[in-house]
Amino acid sequence: MASTDDRDATDAIDLTTRVRRRVLPTLHRIKEPLGGFAQCLQHPDEYVGTIPYGLETFRADLEAMAFEPEPIASLKVHRDGRLSAGSWARRRSPLATWQLHVALFQDGADAVDVFAHREYSWLRHPYRHYTCEGWDTEGGVERVRSLLADHDVTFRIDRRRSGTTDSVAADD
Repeated sequence: MASTDDRDATDAIDLTTRVRRRVLPTLHRIKEPLGGFAQCLQHPDEYVGTIPYGLETFRADLEAMAFEPEPIASLKVHRDGRLSAGSWARRRSPLATWQLHVALFQDGADAVDVFAHREYSWLRHPYRHYTCEGWDTEGGVERVRSLLADHDVTFRIDRRRSGTTDSVAADD
């Protein structure tokens, strides 16, 4: 039986993410033999940090930082098997060349692991976006950490949460 925290965490997931979780694995099975993808393993190098409160509250923080929900993104799967609980993008304008993309993973009802990268916007450069041309993990992580700090969003950096075997934890 699911705990109250697990149910609360599941309830916090928005409708778009629920649909993506249902549809994209099937789409991936169709695309993969043809060399495409609709889901991928979340790379641990993209770990930004862990927000010490729930998804619903953190979504308001993302909106305050000018991020918008991003339904057109592959479904990310954490190394521990969790599915992403949200995909958000930040662009200077709707037709900007670049976007900052974050993927969120819930850890119960009281924490959100944040991952990020900078990439070509799928709106302006769909092929470059899909082929991961210009993908910038380090720049994306640094930018999101900076935005979190600038907006007084509390987070901690715990390498174990990223899925790596590194047991060193650091507070930011």
